[in-house]
Amino acid sequence: MRWKCGEFQVNPAKMKDLKESSITRIKHLFPGLSDEDLGEVIESSSLQELDTGEFLIDQGSEAKAYYYLIKGRLRAVQEKHGKTRILGDVGVGEPVGELAFFTQSKRMASVLAVRKSEVLVISQTSYETIVRHRPHLSAITNKFIIERLRRNELETHKLAAPKNIAVLNLNPDEDLSGWTNDMEAYFEKQSVNLNVYDDGLPQNMETSEYFESLEENEGINLLVIDETDLEWSSNCCIYSDLIVVASRFERDKTLTVLEQKLDIYRTGVLRKKVYLLLLHEENAKQPEHTSKWLSPRAVDLHIHVRKNHSGDIGRFCRIISNKAVGLVLGGGGAKGFAHIGVVKALVEKGIPIDIIGGTSAGALYGMTMAYTDFNMGQVEQICDDSVKGKILSNDLSVPMLSIMSGKKLTRFIKRIYGQRDIEDIWTTAFCVSTNFSKAEMAVHERGKLWRRIRASISIPGIFPPVVIDKYLHVDGAVMDNLPIEPMYKFPVSQIFAISLSGVVERKTNYDDAPTSRQVLASKILGKKKYKIPGIASIIINSLTLSSVQKQKETRNKVSNYLELDLKGVSFLDNKKWKDIAQKGYFQTIDWLEKR
Repeated sequence: MRWKCGEFQVNPAKMKDLKESSITRIKHLFPGLSDEDLGEVIESSSLQELDTGEFLIDQGSEAKAYYYLIKGRLRAVQEKHGKTRILGDVGVGEPVGELAFFTQSKRMASVLAVRKSEVLVISQTSYETIVRHRPHLSAITNKFIIERLRRNELETHKLAAPKNIAVLNLNPDEDLSGWTNDMEAYFEKQSVNLNVYDDGLPQNMETSEYFESLEENEGINLLVIDETDLEWSSNCCIYSDLIVVASRFERDKTLTVLEQKLDIYRTGVLRKKVYLLLLHEENAKQPEHTSKWLSPRAVDLHIHVRKNHSGDIGRFCRIISNKAVGLVLGGGGAKGFAHIGVVKALVEKGIPIDIIGGTSAGALYGMTMAYTDFNMGQVEQICDDSVKGKILSNDLSVPMLSIMSGKKLTRFIKRIYGQRDIEDIWTTAFCVSTNFSKAEMAVHERGKLWRRIRASISIPGIFPPVVIDKYLHVDGAVMDNLPIEPMYKFPVSQIFAISLSGVVERKTNYDDAPTSRQVLASKILGKKKYKIPGIASIIINSLTLSSVQKQKETRNKVSNYLELDLKGVSFLDNKKWKDIAQKGYFQTIDWLEKR
C-alpha cells in the first residue's frame, strides 16, 4: 500500500492471522521481551506487504507511523534540486521512519521496496496502546531511539548487509565451487552460515514461494547463475541485494550477451549494487590493464582474488558482507614514514586492511604498501632508495610555479609504479588530491598510479601542479588532510584513521618576526635564537590550516582514531625515516593494547 500526500493507508491484518514465520521474525526484533509483552506488540501492531518498487513512505508526508523491516529490503531516496539521490538501503531488523515519527516532523526522504518486503507497522494509536498497557515498553523504545540519535556520522553511513547475493559466472565452463568452498570455510569461522544454491529453481515450486523460503535461512544466500538458465538467472538478480560478476582475469574482457540480457548495469532507484570479482591463479603476477574490465561495466567495486589466498578470500568475504576494514592515512611530509610502522603494528595484531586511502604523504606510503601487497621489506627498500637518491635535494627550479621542479621525485615515482593503474592494485585503494581548477577535492580510484600519487603530494609552492584530465591538481591536504569521508562509500564496518598533524599551539620566543639575515646569522653562530619553521613548513601549514581544523571535527566520525606524536620531525627531513617508522610502530602497538 502506498502513502499519498501524507495519507496513512495500511492493511490492518492482525498478527494472530499471520504465518508462523512472520511471528518468528517479529520475535527477533524484540529479544528479551516476555511472551506477554510480545503479545501486546503483536496485538497492537499490523503488518504491511510491499511489492518491488512500491513506496512505503513519501518524502514530505506526515509521520503517522514508524516501521521495522522483517523481510526483504528497502531503499531510502531523496529528491533535492530536481535530482534523486539514493541515501542507502535498510536491512531486515532495522527501523524505518522512527525519527520523524517521534519528532513529529515531515518525512525527509522516500522509502520504497527494492524487492518484495514485509514491515511491522507501529502507528500512533498502536504506540499509545502499547505504552498505556505496558509502560515499561516505552523505556525500551526510547532507549533504542536515543542510541539511534547518538550514532556518529560513520554509523549513519553504514550499509545494510546483503541477504541474497547473486554470483554471475561469466565462464560457464569454469567451476566456481573451489572459490565458494573457501568462502564457506571463512564464514564458518565467523559463525555465519553461507548457503550456496546453483541448481536452479526446484520443480513444482513457484518462483516467489522459493525465494521467499530463502528468507528463512540464517546467514547469507549465495545464488550462482550463468547463461545455461536465463529464467533462473533473471529471477536471482531480481531477488538479490547484491550482484557479483565473476570471471577469470585473463578471459575475454568484453561485455557478454548474458550481462546485456540481464541488464544489471542499468541506472535508477531500483538498481542493484554490482561488484566485479576478478579471479587469479594462486601465484599470479601483479594485474595489468584492469581498466579493460571496468570500461564497459558500471560496477560499484572491483575485487582481485587469488586462488588459495586466505587474505584475498577473507577480504572478499568481508566486503560482500559489509564487514570490511578501512584504513585512512593523513598527510604530513616526512612524518608519513610513520605510516609504515602503523601498518606493521596493525598487521602484527591481526587487523586486516581491506580498503586503504590517503592524502599527500598518506597517499604516497599507503599506495606504496598496497602496491607491494604489503611486502614491508620491499616498502623499506623503496624508502631507503628514495633517501639515498636524494629526490628532495638539488632539484631547485626557477620559482615561477614552485621552488622545486619535482623532476627527481617524478622520475623516482615512475620507476616504482611504471604504467600500472590504481585499479591494478591487489587491495582496493584510493588517494585524494585537490582539483585546483575546480576548487574541489578529487578522489582517485582509477587512472595512472604514478600521476595520481604525484598530484596528491604536490604541495603548492614547493612542487608544480599535475595535470589530470585537463585540470590542474595540487596536494590533497589543501582540501582534506585526513580523507575519512571518501571511505564511507565503501562497505566498511570500521575505519582506522591515522593523523600525523594535530593542531598544536606554539608560541614564539620573540616579539617581532626576524629577518632572513638574522635567522641565517643565528644558525651560523649556532645560537638557535629564533625558533621559526622553514619555508616549506610555513607554506604547507598555511595552506592546510582549514583542513587540519576539519580533522578535529572528523575525528568523532570514526571509532578508531590515532593521532601520532611526531614532535621534532621536520616536514622535508627524510634522513631519519627508520626512526620515524619506529615511532609509528610503537605508538600504534601501545594504542591497540590500551583499547
